[in-house]
Amino acid sequence: MNMQQDISVSKIQRTSLILLLAMAIAAWLLFSRHAAVSIFAGGGISILSFVWLKKDIRKIFSGPIHAAKILFFIKYYARLALLALLLYYIIRNQMLYIPGLLVGLSTVVLSIVIVGATEAKKMYTTMKEAS
Repeated sequence: MNMQQDISVSKIQRTSLILLLAMAIAAWLLFSRHAAVSIFAGGGISILSFVWLKKDIRKIFSGPIHAAKILFFIKYYARLALLALLLYYIIRNQMLYIPGLLVGLSTVVLSIVIVGATEAKKMYTTMKEAS
């Protein structure tokens, strides 16, 4: 990965954390503590999964690709199964407010959209100034 790609991944992580905190605080103030905790839990799951995926992808590109690729897919599906079981348990036992959980789970996706739009705007502005 080059430096620009690494910066974007770091921006996504930072934006995810800021967005998660903002959404949880807003939910606490506008709705309830339970909604805020649900958003925070969903966002935590989402961000943790993103960080694990980033770590595994870095590993796959740092060594022999064939051996790492098999291990990557095993870990990827194990992580996916673990997350599915965790979410099943949370939903089955009605531990969290489901709409809040879903909002929290969308944290990384929203951050990718925000960072992507910001980077696109920078590129557009740079190209406009260059012409």
